Formats: sequence, C-alpha cells, structure tokens
Amino acid sequence: MSPDATADDDGTYGRVAGAVGGRVGDWPVGARLRAWFLTVDPRYRPVTAGTWALALVVYALGDTGLTTAVLALGGFEANPVARAFLAHLGYAGLVVQKGLAVALLVGIWRYYPTVGGRSRDPWRLVVPTVAAARGLQLVAIHVSNVLALV
Repeated sequence: MSPDATADDDGTYGRVAGAVGGRVGDWPVGARLRAWFLTVDPRYRPVTAGTWALALVVYALGDTGLTTAVLALGGFEANPVARAFLAHLGYAGLVVQKGLAVALLVGIWRYYPTVGGRSRDPWRLVVPTVAAARGLQLVAIHVSNVLALV
C-alpha cells in the first residue's frame, strides 16, 4: 500500500483496491484515482465509490454495449446527439459521445458548489446517482428492444 493511503483512515481505499486486484496504483491513472478518493469526505467514500462504479457500469458500458447490439439487430439510435456521433464516426462515435457525457458528469461532480462550511459530498452524490438511474433505465429499454428484435 502506498504511503498516502494512510490518509484513508477507514481502510475503504484498501478494500476498493483489493476488489480490483490491488492494481489501482500500478496503472497510470492510479495516483489520480487515489488522490480523488482521498478528497471525498471519509463518511461518504464507500457510497461515492459504489455509486460511480454503478454509473460507469450501467450508463457507460451497459448503454453503449446494448446500443450496439440493438443497432446490429436492425434497431435505431433514438438520441439525436448519439445519432450524429454515430453517423460521423460509426460505433467509435458512440464511445466518444459516452466518454464526453461521462467527462461532463465528472466535471459537474468535481465543481459542485457548496453552501457555507458544510461538506458538499452528500449533495454531489446526486450526479452519479442520476447517471446510474438513467443507465438502469436505458439498459432495461435496450434489453426489451433486443428481445423484440430477436
């Protein structure tokens, strides 16, 4: 474990790192992930990490993957922004569009305002929670579309 992991007084970073094989610090983005994790109020670290993980899995990966499945089965993209990216860049455009959407969400989360001297972390949870909820909705829609097209 790295020396700056000692700032993680509840050991959550160590559990998260262990869940992904203990290799978070070995990746080029590992130091940034650790620094991000340690900026979150310790009371909200587990729920913040879990909510972002759910948002990334269902919103970014689930929606993009199932969209390609629907398109391969003869369906269409209903989102006009994603449709424009798809028209210009193909399937890579879907990845670019979703990456830009996630980057926008991270930016909103990072610079979410605070009121007075209170912690902004409970309020910032709205951002990944909305993305996760929308991702779950999109995955459900895509699964029903796949079942209808098969």
